[in-house]
Amino acid sequence: MSNLQQLQNNFAQHLFDKKQQKIISATNYSKTEALARLNIYRNNVFGNFLAVLSSTYPITKKIIGEKKFEKVAIKFCHAFPSKSGDLNNFGQQFPEFTKSLKPLYLQDLAQLELFFHQSYFASQDNEKIEITELQKIDLANFEKIIFSLSKTAVLFNSEFPIYSIWHEEKKIKKTQPQQVIIHRNQIFNLSEEQFRFAKLVSQKLRLYKIYQNLCDFRDNQNSKKKDKNHEIDIGALLNFFISNGLITKFDL
Repeated sequence: MSNLQQLQNNFAQHLFDKKQQKIISATNYSKTEALARLNIYRNNVFGNFLAVLSSTYPITKKIIGEKKFEKVAIKFCHAFPSKSGDLNNFGQQFPEFTKSLKPLYLQDLAQLELFFHQSYFASQDNEKIEITELQKIDLANFEKIIFSLSKTAVLFNSEFPIYSIWHEEKKIKKTQPQQVIIHRNQIFNLSEEQFRFAKLVSQKLRLYKIYQNLCDFRDNQNSKKKDKNHEIDIGALLNFFISNGLITKFDL
């Protein structure tokens, strides 16, 4: 290892652990002054890390409070220091890091915010379905179509009302699960049927298979609710996903 590389390693080790003091001997200052000067660098580094986490997880920070968030963030920075010059990639392990914290939905909230953050920097999927192309397909072949979700769309299912918490930026007493799809820096709250439809589309099933699956799911749900009136509106489902750029192409 070169002297310069060793010097850099000693410097980095001290920033993350004050007890590591080999770097002090490489300075021209007394121990007290060297520690004070090195502390300036430490504050700058952790200040930048904290700023990135605050920007990526603003609702998580708001829910648990600024002081608690800062304590958690500092612990995280020591456990997972940035290894890239691009700080946009920093903090990807943060949702997993919060799993033992309360409220119980905190990990899911942080995961949703990470997906939202990543969608902003994701390469844009410029593919788009032209309705006129769909209209050319013979009705007899329409059920054989295989649709594709946008490459940058992410489906996320939570046992908590995660969209409502994120959208309203506050704790919520509701207990029902929520499903979302994140795409192009947008979060769409999905019904259970919409979410199931999107999952089936992601599995590259033909349209008639998707319809059959949705009908089976509806019948199962209706038998529990003793409600036989719900109908599957494939046209409405397709319109929602295509018009919002969530479905971007199709094949026969």
